[in-house]
Amino acid sequence: MVGVFPLLILAIFLGLGLHLLLQLFAKQEPANLPNGTMGWPLFGETLGFLKSHRSNSMGNFLLEHCSRYGRVFKSHLFGSPTVVSCDHELNLFVLQNEEKLFQVSYPKAMHGILGKFSLLIVSGDIHKKLRNTGSSFISASKSKPEFLNCVEEMSISMMDSWKNCKEIGFHKEVKKFTFSLMVKHLLSIEPEEPLAFKILEDFQTYMKGFVSLPVYLPGTPYANAVKARARLSATVREIMKERKKVKLGIAKKDFLDVILSKESTLSDEETVSIMLDMLLGGYETTATLMALIVYFLAHAPNALEHLKQEHNAIRKNKEEGEPLSWEDYRKMEFTMNVVYEALRCGNVVKIVHRVALQDVKFKGYFIPSGWKVLPVFTAVHFDPSLHENPMEFNPWRWTDKATSKKVMPFGGGPRLCPGAELAKVEIAFFLHHLVLNYRWKTMADDFPLAYPYVEFKRGLLLEIEPIEDMAAKQS
Repeated sequence: MVGVFPLLILAIFLGLGLHLLLQLFAKQEPANLPNGTMGWPLFGETLGFLKSHRSNSMGNFLLEHCSRYGRVFKSHLFGSPTVVSCDHELNLFVLQNEEKLFQVSYPKAMHGILGKFSLLIVSGDIHKKLRNTGSSFISASKSKPEFLNCVEEMSISMMDSWKNCKEIGFHKEVKKFTFSLMVKHLLSIEPEEPLAFKILEDFQTYMKGFVSLPVYLPGTPYANAVKARARLSATVREIMKERKKVKLGIAKKDFLDVILSKESTLSDEETVSIMLDMLLGGYETTATLMALIVYFLAHAPNALEHLKQEHNAIRKNKEEGEPLSWEDYRKMEFTMNVVYEALRCGNVVKIVHRVALQDVKFKGYFIPSGWKVLPVFTAVHFDPSLHENPMEFNPWRWTDKATSKKVMPFGGGPRLCPGAELAKVEIAFFLHHLVLNYRWKTMADDFPLAYPYVEFKRGLLLEIEPIEDMAAKQS
């Protein structure tokens, strides 16, 4: 009995503490909030929100909450009281009022991984300066023959490397492709150089931090990611130091030289950060989008056949071995529809994080100052009131210009993805050679999962066969 009494006292104190926390939550909530629940004290509903699900679906959490509370609801996520928006008009309103009514506000744990000058985190004049630096380089380079030829050569090289393969892990393969392209384009590092392997190794460790618990203890994925980011920064700094020492000017014509060759207003830390942001976007998100396209095409034979016809028509108008050009790219209209539809169905980016700078009223919803706001793109992409048969992969829906007003595949407002145009060129040229040279099948148990970042259950394992081999068998 003696041992039971202290446990009873502890239980009473825990019960009282829990009651006080619940009362605290209730007192802090202003009137006229959207319906919803704040979940457990301290933890809220974060674990349920982050539970993995097919990326080409809303997931049970959003489905259940929208059904119970409506398309805009309150919750407690990532340590903060939050308004979750699955409403297209509210999402647009939030993104278009960046720096006026709302501001970017990612969880503190992400700051340690991304760095304080990441485009995802910074706001105001610093964001504008960094974004303009990246955008101006992309605008100037996306149509240059040097870049286009580099994309095509690397695409052909990858196709050639598969000729004796019956199966490939496509997501891993295409990550090699985008990484090689980015280190070449940004830093003039050849894919086979030891430095490229070192950067890739650190980047893979870095990426694991985004889907880990934010616990900074030795050996944890989060701590390893923070250290990997520091090593990547040191690598870029060393390259910058060498460039400045030998005064290469614009000899290499890569992104780093463009920054260093003019009177840049960026500090060394800002330069390192924009380099890593460009590498992150060009490596991870572009590769994931390419994998989603290949996955959806494998399940949409009509779309794949139409895509082949578009690229066959382009190839027939060229001499044998003649490289693709900017003019060819501009003819790839259905290819762009495929890209946009894969973004809508696959949801490379599920949500963005914002915070209300003042009390906001919109469409009868009240958002208190200081509350987080999460515009959820996934929910809008699968909204049956906006899209006919929303779960169907249908690139033809993009022939209706109104579709582009109902989907935000590359974000919106002043934070519209600066690398979108570069990614579309890379994907279009890669698809050109893929659809003209290979047939593929996915595995029945392989599909894209949102963790919330998209991964494939089996790495998108494909059965592949060169088209020329199939033609020989049929003859």
